[in-house]
Amino acid sequence: MKYIISYIGKSSKSDEEKITQKYLKRLNNVELNQYEAKTNNVKLKIIEEGTKLIKSTPLNAKLILLDEQGENLSSKELAKLVLDWKESSISAINFAIGGPYGNGVQIKKTADKMIAFGRQTWPHQMVKIMLA
Repeated sequence: MKYIISYIGKSSKSDEEKITQKYLKRLNNVELNQYEAKTNNVKLKIIEEGTKLIKSTPLNAKLILLDEQGENLSSKELAKLVLDWKESSISAINFAIGGPYGNGVQIKKTADKMIAFGRQTWPHQMVKIMLA
């Protein structure tokens, strides 16, 4: 199974990015994709970001949206979900991290699962590290 981390935002040479890359090197079959919206209109930006994250999910793959309104899963529950999908011949899982203005209605409806890393809102760089 292939794992994808798709996120909205700019890549940087930050310490957090170095930590993310360090963890990703330990893993097999992980792809990191970065996207940015072209518009400055916030409502259109949210829609464009969601569309890009949806399109980054391959056929026969599942989309897990990271969202503060998502379900809080334990590590065991997330592992079981991934294993169940793997045993169902799902080819990939795309973990999508939206932009600073949140996630739009369309991506929330499209996602196969919405999860949160607790009730707090985490910086995107930290979420990438935690996923890795």
